[in-house]
Amino acid sequence: MTPNQRFGVAVVVLTAGLVVLCGAMAAGKRRPVGEPTDFASRVDLSALENVAVHTDGRLKSFGSFAHERMGFVMGSRTIRGQSPAFTYLDLMFRPSAYADEPIVFVKNKNFRLDIRRAFEGSDLYRADPGRWDPRMDEFLQWGLVSEPVLATFEVQRRMEELERDLMRSARLVQAVRGALFVKESPNLAQSLRLVPPPGADAGEPWQALDFEGRPATPPRDADLGERLTSAWSDLVEGWVTQDAVAVDVAAARVADLLPRVEPSIYPDLEKLSWESWYFRTDNMTWVWMVYLLAVVFLLLHVVYRWRAAGRIGLGVFGVAFLLHSAALGLRWWVSGRWPNSNMFEAVTTSVWMGGCLAVMCEWVGRRSAMAKLYALTSAVASMVALMSAHFMPLQLNPNIGNMMPVLHDIWLYIHTNVIIWSYALIFMAAITGLLYLVHRLCGAQRQVLSMAGASMAQMEVAGGGASGGGAAGGGAVGSYHDASDPRGTLGAFDAAPDLGVVFDGVTMLLMKLSFVMLWAGLVMGAIWADHSWGRPWGWDPKETFALCTFLVFAVLVHVRWKARDKGLWTAVLAVVGALVMLFNWIVINFYISGLHSYA
Repeated sequence: MTPNQRFGVAVVVLTAGLVVLCGAMAAGKRRPVGEPTDFASRVDLSALENVAVHTDGRLKSFGSFAHERMGFVMGSRTIRGQSPAFTYLDLMFRPSAYADEPIVFVKNKNFRLDIRRAFEGSDLYRADPGRWDPRMDEFLQWGLVSEPVLATFEVQRRMEELERDLMRSARLVQAVRGALFVKESPNLAQSLRLVPPPGADAGEPWQALDFEGRPATPPRDADLGERLTSAWSDLVEGWVTQDAVAVDVAAARVADLLPRVEPSIYPDLEKLSWESWYFRTDNMTWVWMVYLLAVVFLLLHVVYRWRAAGRIGLGVFGVAFLLHSAALGLRWWVSGRWPNSNMFEAVTTSVWMGGCLAVMCEWVGRRSAMAKLYALTSAVASMVALMSAHFMPLQLNPNIGNMMPVLHDIWLYIHTNVIIWSYALIFMAAITGLLYLVHRLCGAQRQVLSMAGASMAQMEVAGGGASGGGAAGGGAVGSYHDASDPRGTLGAFDAAPDLGVVFDGVTMLLMKLSFVMLWAGLVMGAIWADHSWGRPWGWDPKETFALCTFLVFAVLVHVRWKARDKGLWTAVLAVVGALVMLFNWIVINFYISGLHSYA
């Protein structure tokens, strides 16, 4: 086998492994849930999910609010396949139905083990270990535990011991205590602030309804207030008696009456409806599957020069990018700000910005030997980012919140966007760097490359050949025409530029752009830091590792200038730079506290 043939086999195997891994993650991350009750399956809360709730100084839909609050209690898990809105109301109106339900999420596996060991010393466990052992096994796997387990003396004592360790375990215990507090029926009712107070301005706190349907201050329209009270009372009564028809009618009446209380300050109903839809559809993170399909076809084109696969892959990438853009635009519209103020937004926005560059490069270089590689790198980056958001909702919290006060600075929109855009390009460059390394491992010879590398962008491919073959220093070498396809129906062409030269050209182009953008972002970050914290540089962990990432690329520039095997060292340093960048984004944000912890 030739090096190109071995490379093709290796890429096919790696791609198949990637597909299997994605499928295993999709299957393994989902906790088996039971069938919903007859009542839950028949209740329609779609109208009620679109009413406004005032929380933490902003208005959001009840569907979005319930998703956030139930996340505090259950993490990303669900109970019996119920929607967060249904579970919220069920906990509020029928708390006794959840007295023994494993509903409180415990995040850390070592903490779960501590709880289990403590519980096994309790009288409750010893009275019926055959009943509790399977439940404890499920708890260790999925993290959901019932309140009676947490209420035992032994577990409470162990939690008090762990709470004294402020550095390692106090936050875990406090999260469990917070979940127990949030799930209490009176607290759920008090948090559900549905009614704007009479004559209020948009920033004044709204009011909650008591179980009889009365707000603290009656609406100015007394008749409207009585009708709202009656509708809410009917909703509560229907819920307690499990009358789905009565609940549907009452919920529709409540959803119709609430916007009339103070119409001048009530938010746009269409926006509330779209916000609820956005959360019901998992924040559109499922678009990662469309990107995965694009990756498969684009790899077939890049490795085998199969033109049909290239066209299909580019089309699928375009669909995925449009869906990604729709998700970003919807979140922007709903939140009223550019989405880059938390980790979920930064990760998903950065790869979208990388996609914008890929689209531009594909258009400009559509006849170059590097065509389709920009789309491939962007598709991989976007797929990884959206998969992370989809499968790690606890780490990448998708809830829409207010920006921290320190972020209200014009330099945020400059510095942060430039930095996260450069991070996306760094990851994209690592993709072609990895492809180059795999190509070399499959026996490809070292190429004589120019310092610029990216001059390959000018190498046009048309019909059966490539023009400008020597532009990259390696020339148009060899051929990987498929002998089993003499007519060229697969799209293979003779005198094709060496794959290693093409991969190196894309890597260098992306590295140059990311190097300049990262440098500019660091300078702009110093200006922002001076505005926000009164000093341009403070050796904060995130600042330090952003500088380390920049230094890796500074080393790459010098290595590119001096090294004989430019392609190999460029690829290695591109991957190292991406690893340092990922360390900065993952470890620093989640495990090391600093001034940038909000990001």
